[in-house]
Amino acid sequence: MPDEDHILIAGGGRVGRRVAKRFADRGKSVTVIEKNPDGIGDEETDFEVITGDGTRPSVLDAALRPETSTIGALTNREDTNLAVCLVAKQIDQELRTVARIEDECGDEYADFVDQVFFPERASIKAAVNALSGSNIRTLEDVTGDLEILDIQVGYDAPIKGEELSAIDFPEGAQVISRTNGHVAAQADEKLVGGRRYLVAADSHVVNDVIDLFRGEPE
Repeated sequence: MPDEDHILIAGGGRVGRRVAKRFADRGKSVTVIEKNPDGIGDEETDFEVITGDGTRPSVLDAALRPETSTIGALTNREDTNLAVCLVAKQIDQELRTVARIEDECGDEYADFVDQVFFPERASIKAAVNALSGSNIRTLEDVTGDLEILDIQVGYDAPIKGEELSAIDFPEGAQVISRTNGHVAAQADEKLVGGRRYLVAADSHVVNDVIDLFRGEPE
């Protein structure tokens, strides 16, 4: 499947809206399925909103795109979220499913979805990480407009093999260190494909940083 070019979210409540906004701010294509979309303000229309019930196969099937690889079921009902994930897997076994679970014993659902997100234990950044997969993570206890990314250099990335001093990073972005954190990144550090780095970035340039580290999709 293509990389996460399109994210589908079932549930346009507070959690779903904020997660969708995070991805949209990064330049991702996002669709939100919501039964009652009146609560989604005009300022949040930088993502697509579909009116409907995400547990219905016809609604999910219509919302999915060929480039969709992840669905996040983020309503405030865990039975609904599990149903969304199970239906999604029936439509496409390759879809990665993330379910919002409120129950403290929610770990037992891990056999039925690819990842469980507990809003009572974790932040919105944790939900974004859950939907992003393993190649990019935002450190969850950093507040404000600055984001610290734990990001892997793609093997086809334009910066692979380049020295830091030769890379034209966007203003507001700085490579801090390799993810192991033992040594600060130096100007002559060569970025190695497959290696992870910590990068500090203002929120408005995060998508530009991701493009440099991963390469733009074909």
